[in-house]
Amino acid sequence: MSDMSGSQPPGWYYAQGDPPGTQRYWDGSQWTGAPQPVGGAADAGFGGMAATGQFATAGDRFMAFLIDYGIVLAAYVAILIVTAIFGAISDTLGTLIGLLAWLAVVAYSIYNWIYLQGTTGQTFGKKYRGIKLVEEATQQPVGPLMAFVRGLLQAVFLIPCYLDHWWILIDKRNQRLSDNVLKYVVVKA
Repeated sequence: MSDMSGSQPPGWYYAQGDPPGTQRYWDGSQWTGAPQPVGGAADAGFGGMAATGQFATAGDRFMAFLIDYGIVLAAYVAILIVTAIFGAISDTLGTLIGLLAWLAVVAYSIYNWIYLQGTTGQTFGKKYRGIKLVEEATQQPVGPLMAFVRGLLQAVFLIPCYLDHWWILIDKRNQRLSDNVLKYVVVKA
């Protein structure tokens, strides 16, 4: 592949050495992602995702959200019940069991939302619904660190009336406000 000059703005271009009739994304300093057919995803103007039918629907995203948070909610309810049972036997035992179970739920949440979503683009809910989180330009998973940063940004945007969740309903690509800021998209897997 040929190297483009540093003055070439980011965008979709033919990369020498790629198959004819394809384009690859140039981020301003290097080629990223796989070649895309000309007239296909690269020309859709959405970082390699075709404008029709490729972005996750608001319904798919909502169902994935319900699955992911439903698992955590069910675990917390189970913790309350088990802690109450063991607490009736001994306050110390109930506290210890409750603390260990709570730590297990926190560890599961970190694994699901940061590690899995960062490395594969999918939480358990997203995997079940057939959608994934990727960088808009490269179409690759965002990585655990940026999945964590995304979570922090979502928390900031949730403060004013759950704005981040409602944004999905008004965005033409069904993306959260935080995803638009970070240049991420949730797409069909």
